[in-house]
Amino acid sequence: MASKNMATSERRAEHLLNDLLDAQGWDRRRPPYGDVLFQTEYRAFPELAMMMRSASKTGAGYGIPEAILLDNETNQPIAVIEAKARSQEIELALEEAQHYAKAFISKGFRPVSIALAGTDDVDFQVKVTKWTGTDWETITYDGAPIGWIPNYEDVVKISALGSGSELRPSMPSQEVLARRAEEINRLLRESDIRDEFRPAVVAAIMIALWQSGRTGGTVSRDPKAILRDINYFCTEAFGTKKFGLSNSLRVDPANKKLANNGRRIVAILERLNISVLTAEHDYLGQLYETFFRYTGGNTIGQYFTPRHITSFMAEITDIGVKDVVLDPACGSGGFLVAAMDRMLKLHSMKREDMVDVVASQLIGFESEPITAALCVANMILRGDGSTGIHAEDVFTSKSFPKASATVSLINPPFPHKKTDTPAEAFVDKALSGLEDGGRLAVILPNSLLAKKDKGAWRETILRNNRLDAVCQLPDDLFQPFAAANTSIALITKGIPHDTKRKTSFVRLQHDGFVLKKSARVRRNSVPDQAEKAVDAIANKVIEAGFSGLANVSASDEWSVGAYIEAAPTEDKELTLAVDVLLRRLASFYTRYAPEIVAQRLAILAQEIDAAPYKEILTKQRIGNAKKLPKEVDTVGGAFEIFYGMKELHSRDGMVPGKTLIISPTEEYNGCYGWLDFSQVIEPPFVTVAQTGSIGEAFVQLEPCAVNDDCLVLLPREGIQLVDLVLAAATLHAERWRFSYGRKLTPQRIADFKLPKSRSARAWVEDKLKVNQEVIDASLQPYLAESEAEFEALEDAEDLADALIAIDDPTELSWKDFKFQSGIE
Repeated sequence: MASKNMATSERRAEHLLNDLLDAQGWDRRRPPYGDVLFQTEYRAFPELAMMMRSASKTGAGYGIPEAILLDNETNQPIAVIEAKARSQEIELALEEAQHYAKAFISKGFRPVSIALAGTDDVDFQVKVTKWTGTDWETITYDGAPIGWIPNYEDVVKISALGSGSELRPSMPSQEVLARRAEEINRLLRESDIRDEFRPAVVAAIMIALWQSGRTGGTVSRDPKAILRDINYFCTEAFGTKKFGLSNSLRVDPANKKLANNGRRIVAILERLNISVLTAEHDYLGQLYETFFRYTGGNTIGQYFTPRHITSFMAEITDIGVKDVVLDPACGSGGFLVAAMDRMLKLHSMKREDMVDVVASQLIGFESEPITAALCVANMILRGDGSTGIHAEDVFTSKSFPKASATVSLINPPFPHKKTDTPAEAFVDKALSGLEDGGRLAVILPNSLLAKKDKGAWRETILRNNRLDAVCQLPDDLFQPFAAANTSIALITKGIPHDTKRKTSFVRLQHDGFVLKKSARVRRNSVPDQAEKAVDAIANKVIEAGFSGLANVSASDEWSVGAYIEAAPTEDKELTLAVDVLLRRLASFYTRYAPEIVAQRLAILAQEIDAAPYKEILTKQRIGNAKKLPKEVDTVGGAFEIFYGMKELHSRDGMVPGKTLIISPTEEYNGCYGWLDFSQVIEPPFVTVAQTGSIGEAFVQLEPCAVNDDCLVLLPREGIQLVDLVLAAATLHAERWRFSYGRKLTPQRIADFKLPKSRSARAWVEDKLKVNQEVIDASLQPYLAESEAEFEALEDAEDLADALIAIDDPTELSWKDFKFQSGIE
């Protein structure tokens, strides 16, 4: 029976160790796929086996530690773990871990020793030590021994030669947080907690764990008491000043399902070291962000600002240790935490200093009760309960500071209805809270920076304040939860804008994140231009395609796209855009081959009139196009640019027919569908969308009617088909400059430079030939079926020159188009 109980205890100890390793992001698979070797697995690695050959406790055989943690790139040991079943055996476990570690130390390695004792979620101990060369030294945090297994980054940090024993712990990876958040979310769902209340429940538990650890108490794991204890410690943490807000962060003591699942949720949060790491990192904000993946994004009516963007804004406002920071729409406190983190980074602040910062230098307003409670919780976890967070409407609050803050960071709520408070009002309010010379960084929709009807507001801002910089953010920054394109405006209060002073404009296209499924995740393979953007703003750097300088007057727009010179499109980017363009063209012929042939027959039968576009246009519209810039090697130099057909502005009431309609869509080469419309434009030409899929450009090789939400680019004399393809690819690459607030117009695209690379042209010509084969194969069966109809039409052979696919895809003339159906 004793051996059976011992075996059960060992299995429980192994389970606890696995859980602790998982919580810190260690991959428990064997190298080369993972980081961990358990017990005798090291014998498969000859170098490790040789070192452990006489490392048993008696010295007569192989040592058998519980686990060895490796650097999976070099297979070098960086930590040795020994585990015991009873928590009272922690010193024995540590002694044995150090014994095994010395086998590696004697061969020149520097592994730390980690001891684990216990099997219960609550009753276990962890100790970590490092060899200094003369003795073992305990790893500490704020002077106290750490009680967790460090993650990979921290183990490397600890074991580095010359490093001290005091650890400033790092955050777990996004992947670790995502896995834990997913498990917590599942447990909350099983506990019948609605989506919008889940962040508040997690915050309540985090606060309770922090407060109980701070006061020497314990959150019970007994289902009969755990929820009561969470509410007790949470209320105690909020104190009397924020007592009302504590009601927004509480758990329902009658929820029996949550009472049963609470033990595991508490264990997960403890494994993540929330009691320690909340003082070092925005843990609550990170978990809150991660929850958006599982709760549909808009959990309580608000969208978060990604942490790396809050940090970026703290950088460009150059927040220092003495700054007073205001956020009039503080949400869960991300900007205020970013401000504090920058102060910590610039100055080695003690905890008591940080408490003073939280109490007197961070000011936030939030009217949504749960969100305000989350923000207060974020501050409590860094301070002592005294915060400058106000659960009030910033526009009516009597607590609002008048011209006393030195920095304001804000992401105003996106208005969803006309009755919602507009972003401009938040900007005005933030400026009123700043002293003269104070800096404001605000995230604004791009439409506010460009729309003419917002010009008066922009003019008012510049009359009293200085526009220092505008930085356009990645297009997918707030996706998949919001689709708005945004920019950061950097403004200095109380200094009227001097039009002779240069304003910086920067495009932060890449921030190191990619949109994957339902979240943006960091990828090392993706460029991160944030540091470069900070430098461009601070030092007024000019770089084509990335940053520029401009004199901005009161009547000018603030759009980044208006002030950055276009960079020559790189061959790699160009070939990718061309490949997508031609695949969409081929997909159009594959999808609509029967309709294409039917339209050709209708044109031959004169049911549809095909004419050069300039023969259809008024003299005024032709005259307007002549006024556009037409420099050599630009879009305007290679094409005449016109708006589409006004008759197709609305397709309401139009019945299906045989005429190809092009509209602002990215599907099937811009094909909207086939309607009953009598006039089409003779190809070839380029269309580019002004609305809808703004900037999507396509080469049109079929007669078609073009909606006036598109521009039509007619090639000038001597322009070849390859030039049309390159122009469409260029427009696609520059579409970032445009939005619903800043329309794509002939004037704005005429100066875009066209690629001149000979290798790119040759590559496009080869692709066109391959593409032509796909087009011919798609059309052939339907052309063959219709051969008799073509032959029956009067003068069909004379008219055939005015039709279909290209015999030589490098030629452009409409009259050189030939049938590919085998008709002689």
